[in-house]
Amino acid sequence: MLKGRRSKRRRCPAYKLTDDLVVEILSRLPARSVCRFKCVSATWRDLITHPIHRMKLPQTLDGFFTMHASETWSVPHFTNVSGRGPPLVSPSLDFLPIHKRTYLLGTCNGLLLCKCCPTGDMTDVHYFVVNPTTKEWVALPSSNLDRKRGCSGLGFNPAVSPHFYVFEFFTDYVYERFPQYVHGVQVYSSETGERVHGEDNDIVPYDSRLPSVFFNGCLHYLTNDRAIALLDTQGKARRSIPVPGNEGRGFIQESQGRLHYANFEADDEDELTRLVVYVLEDYENQRWKLRQNGQK
Repeated sequence: MLKGRRSKRRRCPAYKLTDDLVVEILSRLPARSVCRFKCVSATWRDLITHPIHRMKLPQTLDGFFTMHASETWSVPHFTNVSGRGPPLVSPSLDFLPIHKRTYLLGTCNGLLLCKCCPTGDMTDVHYFVVNPTTKEWVALPSSNLDRKRGCSGLGFNPAVSPHFYVFEFFTDYVYERFPQYVHGVQVYSSETGERVHGEDNDIVPYDSRLPSVFFNGCLHYLTNDRAIALLDTQGKARRSIPVPGNEGRGFIQESQGRLHYANFEADDEDELTRLVVYVLEDYENQRWKLRQNGQK
């Protein structure tokens, strides 16, 4: 009987595929199909859930956070993708020691960067990095930049390390100047519990209204020069990556281990006609490839 099973296994073409080839095939399937294939065998389950492979495979989206304006403050909301049932996590983040007047500054791979002003006084500010699913949190130690801090970005890649980074940009606070000149940046590491200070004239202003991406160990963010600036975890400015197209700033995001850029293109009459999505096929040589375009 066992001999017959082994013979059947040898006849199955799937068993001739290498792990790398299986992952490459699965990366081209919808997230729902990938989840179903976890049930094929223990080997495929471990293959799909491996931290390195998860970077290439599509992941399901359980929900997302948004900020809603209240009478006195913006409050976070969590929306289930299914549209049914109660929120999967507490949108008020009431498990934090300070959770009144909470504002979301950024997200990265399931973690939230939050600012809490319990008294409404902007000099009484507390910063937290939160895992809303497990209700774990870390309070960031106070720094000497509270009066100069301009905006912050979050970096976290669970496939590489359990530690996160908080990038704190500080400016000269000249409000009539936009974008504001960036004097430097401090990077907090959860591994060391300390900040490193980077002060470099090459650091490009960071606009917190646009999404940033923590990718390849660096914070990537769009600039006014139609490029993506890179900042490493030591606060050092790295190279910049030009973005395709001729329109204004778009949006960047990471998907399946690659950087993506999306924007709208306009016709000769300056009317938006289609959404274009590019993928950075060759990261080192900065080569983009048009992945999707849709007419309006």
